[in-house]
Amino acid sequence: MGIFSYLKKSEVFYFPGCMLYFKYKEYFDLYKKIFNILNISFITTDKTVCCGIEALEAGYEQEVRKIAKENFQIFKDNRVKEIITTSPECYKSFIIDYPLLIPDFNIKIINFWELIFKKLENKKIIKNKINEIITFHDNCYLGRYCKIYDEPRKILVLLGFEIKEMDNHRENSFCCGSCGGLPRIDYELAQKLAKERILQAKRIGVKKIVVFSFENYNLLKSVHDTGIEIIELSEIIGEALGIKRIESKNQELTNENKVLTEIIGE
Repeated sequence: MGIFSYLKKSEVFYFPGCMLYFKYKEYFDLYKKIFNILNISFITTDKTVCCGIEALEAGYEQEVRKIAKENFQIFKDNRVKEIITTSPECYKSFIIDYPLLIPDFNIKIINFWELIFKKLENKKIIKNKINEIITFHDNCYLGRYCKIYDEPRKILVLLGFEIKEMDNHRENSFCCGSCGGLPRIDYELAQKLAKERILQAKRIGVKKIVVFSFENYNLLKSVHDTGIEIIELSEIIGEALGIKRIESKNQELTNENKVLTEIIGE
């Protein structure tokens, strides 16, 4: 199975999500380093199956049931009692969809964002506090579905950031176009939505948008020459903990179909 663990007896399974596992592996490694520093024990595996959220949204319910059952079997084989995921998309899938797809699904899903905030409240662990004005993009799955708005903002404030909100935020947030498989179905429309979201940030005079999802990160980064920097949570926490900032190896961000093919092919 290829199980490896930073605390071998851990019953917490880290599920990174497809975008992080397949495309942004350097950030997958960064999150694991962050977990180590924050003393978050976990296991993971080289046998990775998509959580199935996009297939479910496309109407392939029977196929998603098979995916969910396969994942559930992996969890049971490894005596998993809790799941931690840094993906809002997977979090929504596990906490809302899986209990409906699998009647005996009995694994606790950890609120990663609440956990990180509580870990960082021990301010002695924060090596670099950042005094900067940024804006924050509410992920649709994390916000609209799971009603998680405060924890991400608390993390940013704790690390020294001042948040300047865009006109559309929290419950009224504006979709960036990355969700529901839209980039694969209508990439032009997804780009228009992403550009509008970036324009909202420019209108309030900020130069950085913080996102907590690599789906959001991937699409917003693909809009070039905007003067707006897109930053994912892992980069911010890593910098605060003294981990060297990652220079992404993934500069070509528009080939969404290739990424989808890689994911489905696993």
